[in-house]
Order: sequence, then C-alpha cells, then structure tokens
Amino acid sequence: MQEWEGQPELYRLLVENSLGLMCVHDVSGVLLSINPAVTNSLGFPPGFGVGRNLRTFLVPAVRHLFDDYLLRLQRRGRDSGLMRLVARDGTERIWMYRNTLYARADLPPWVLGQALDITDRIRAERSLKEAQAALRKMNAELARRVDERTAELQRANQLLHGEIEQRKQMEEELLRTRKLESLGVLAGGIAHDFNNFLTIVQGNVELVRTQIGADDPVQEVLQQVVAACGRAALLSSQLLTFAKGGSPIRRVVPMAKLVLDAVSLARAGAATTINVDLAADLWPAEIDATQIGQVLHNVLLNARQAMPEAGIIEVRAENVTRGGPGDADNEPFVRIAIRDYGTGIAPDVLPRVFDPYFTTKASGHGLGLATAYAVVAKHGGHISVESKLGEGTVFVIDLPACRAASAPAPAAVAGGAQERITGKLLVMDDEDALRKLLERVLKALGHAVQSARDGAEAIVLYEAAMAERRPFDAVLLDLTVRSGLGGIETASRLRALDPAARLIVSSGYFDAPVMSEHLSYGFDGMVAKPWTPAQLDEVFQMVLAKARDRRLR
Repeated sequence: MQEWEGQPELYRLLVENSLGLMCVHDVSGVLLSINPAVTNSLGFPPGFGVGRNLRTFLVPAVRHLFDDYLLRLQRRGRDSGLMRLVARDGTERIWMYRNTLYARADLPPWVLGQALDITDRIRAERSLKEAQAALRKMNAELARRVDERTAELQRANQLLHGEIEQRKQMEEELLRTRKLESLGVLAGGIAHDFNNFLTIVQGNVELVRTQIGADDPVQEVLQQVVAACGRAALLSSQLLTFAKGGSPIRRVVPMAKLVLDAVSLARAGAATTINVDLAADLWPAEIDATQIGQVLHNVLLNARQAMPEAGIIEVRAENVTRGGPGDADNEPFVRIAIRDYGTGIAPDVLPRVFDPYFTTKASGHGLGLATAYAVVAKHGGHISVESKLGEGTVFVIDLPACRAASAPAPAAVAGGAQERITGKLLVMDDEDALRKLLERVLKALGHAVQSARDGAEAIVLYEAAMAERRPFDAVLLDLTVRSGLGGIETASRLRALDPAARLIVSSGYFDAPVMSEHLSYGFDGMVAKPWTPAQLDEVFQMVLAKARDRRLR
C-alpha cells in the first residue's frame, strides 16, 4: 500500500467511478460532496445537490426522522439502515446506507456516507410475494370448485344407488359419462381463468427480470417462479386433456429438449433413477408440445409406480423410418422407448392397459394411459407396450418427425442478421391486468400500442385509425370476453372493414378448435395462454413479417 500514499488523485478516481453511492455531509445534513453514482440513482445532473440539505431529498413522510438519524451519528459515531428518497421524476428510491462520523481537531466534523440503491431488488421481492399470493388464491379457488363438483357427483351417485341390479352397469356408465362431461365444463372454465392468472404472473416476473442485473441474487428466485408457472400450466393442460381431449396445436419442436424436460419433471421427489440416451441428431417433430409432454409424463409416472421402492428407468430416443431406402413410404419418426424393471403386467391385463377407465390401482382413475393413446393417435403416431411379469415393462412411442433439413429456418435479412419489425398494434382483452401487461411487454419490444376492453371498443379504435390513415399493423384478440364481443365475431367485423387486417387470436381455452385451426377462422396467428414475452414477440414478428412480404410482392 505504500505506493498509494500521497496519491489523492487515485482515491478521487476510485470514488467517482464507484458503483456504490458515496457522499459527505456536515452534522446538520448539508451535502458537501457527492459522487456520480448518487446523481445517477436520483436522475439529477452531475454535482446537483451539493450545498443542499440531504433532508430535502427524503420522501416527505419520513423527513421528520432525519433529526433522529443525525442524533444517532453524534452519539454513536455511525448509523446504518434504509433511506427513502425522491428521484427527479418523482418516483421513490430506496437506499441501504452505512454512514460514519469523521472528526479531527483541526476540522469541523463530517459524515462519510456510502449506500447501495436496492429499489429494483425491493420491487422484485414485492412482485414475487404478489405472484405467490396469486398462486395461493388460484389453488384455493380450484380446490373449492373441485370439492363442490365432487359433492354434487356424490349426491348424484347416492340417488342412483339402490336401483335394480340389471340397470346398474348402464347407470354406472352413464354416471362416468356425466362426470367426464361435467369435468370438461369445469376444467374449461378453470383452465381459462387459471391461464389468465398465470400469464399475468409469468409475464410480469419476466419483465422484472429484464430490469435487474443478471448477477442479482433475486434472478434465481424469479427463475424459480417462472419454473413454477411452467409446471402450473402443465397441470392446467392435464386437467383439460383428461376431461375432454382437444385438437393438437402443432409447432415444430426439438424433441431432445421435450424429452429432457419430461424426465426432469419425473425425477422431482422420486427415489427412482432415470437414465437417458438421446440420439445426437434427434429429429424435431411438428406436435403439440404440451400434449406430448403430458403423454411422456403419464408413461414415466406409470414406470415410477411400477417400482415404488426405487429402481431404474431407461429412456431412449432415436430416429427411425418406415419402409426401405428409396421407398415412397419412407416416413421419418422419432421413437421414444421408456423401460422400467418393475413387477411387469399380467398377460390378461396387458391388452386392456389403454382402455378408458381400466386401472389396477386402488386410487387410479384409468385415464392416464387412455389419454396418452388418444393424444398420440391424434398426432398420427403409435404407442405400444410389451411386458413380462417380474422383468418389467417397455412403452414405445412413435411420432411423425420433420427431418432436420425440413425444420423451418428463421427469416433473415442480407448479411445473415435477423430483422426485427415494429409497428402500430391493437390488443383486446377484458382482463385489466392482462391488458396492461400486453401494453408493457409490446412497448418494451418497440411497438406503439393501443388497447381495448372488448370487441366493440376494438372496432371503434380500428375505424378511427383507418380514418386517420394510420391503420394498425396487427391486432391481438382475446377469444372469450365476458359480457362483450368476443374474438371470432370481432375478427369477422374487422375483416369486413379491412380485408387486409392482420389478426391474432389468444385464449386460455387452448383446446378450442380456433386455436388449432386459426387460419380457417380468419386469423393470421395464434398465441395460447399462458404465454411468455418471447412467445408473444414470436407470433407478432411472424405476422408482421408476412404482411411486409406481401407488400413487397
């Protein structure tokens, strides 16, 4: 340290370039010196504030506490805690400070202050608490509604009890059908509301993550919230698919990642070891990732249950083709084999494992493997099972694949750089928090945005924009609007106004036909809830790029 002695210039540079907030004030609070980090935090020009009392920068509600702060410094020679200040734009900033009294016989006493601006961390923690509260509320609502429906079904069962034996089988089948239909109606409503809430939580958390540093420890906490939202979305999907199925919403999906995600979920809380062997060049597939992810989850869960005392599950994925080389029928498939070494399945049971309502488990519902079979079939694939008692079971899933070369490549401009397109957008959603989230996300992506509460308001805004000769470049419409004009009817009227309108449909009812067949309903794109900002950006970029390409032609 000797070479530093007599080098005040080095210390000055250190203070002026520090990320920490530093200041000096006298014992009455008058600021004598501040470093640039202080003015940057409050949004003032360099040096602003010198000669003014620190008290004047405090939030008015806490200024009366400033005298106590000065008194603690004089009595103890130091003080630390949180300080609330008003920035130049009127917003509140929160500093965590540690200040020290410096006194020399030849100089008046000074207070040396250093602090960290923790405003963004505080806001992130508040957002996390709000997200957790919202999830608890949704879980409580879901449990109450399921309990109510269960009680109704139990009363219906009691009414049917006692009928003559000859009608018992028919009545039980009828009850099963009604239960499935009731669960379908209930599941649809819950899934819609649940997915709206998840979109709000996940979207806002993603926005907060972009506003804090990549190294901030809160990032890890927020990532856990995002992961929890993903699992909650899977639960919503499972509830709906168990009850009423749904057409696949297909996209080209990297199958390696889908398999690894399903294995990661199956490993949670399990004593079972899962070994994975994936082909290095595993083909992508055009599938509904949520539905196929659920199929893998159901089969992996079945394998876990076959080995309740732990064991090993082997997951293998490879590329296969049907037909020989040069065959016209030489179709590519991704084959996923899931093997357990459990108790195996009895020969008389094996032919029935995919039958609806068939189960050998006391607490089973008989829908897991039946749903897996139906989903794979809707994708044009095939699922089979082989098993021997005492040796274990293997399920084999074949899914139509896209060869690596046929996977769609992202649009690019000259030089290979991907071009971002911005425009004037209109969004319609009857959920206030969702509408505000859409505005924040799209504005952050560089778009100009207007919003509407329902279809009628969206039509008025669209007509006004056309009259001003500043039309919207794309419109996002919520499918279902309570007590208002919904997405399909609004799209029809907008097409009548402007045949060139670019329309995107969004819904928490992700199994609705319009979501899987949006082009036939007059939409240019779709985004299912819960969406992430990245997914929202992707669909707008796709629609805007298509519109631009049509204009260029």
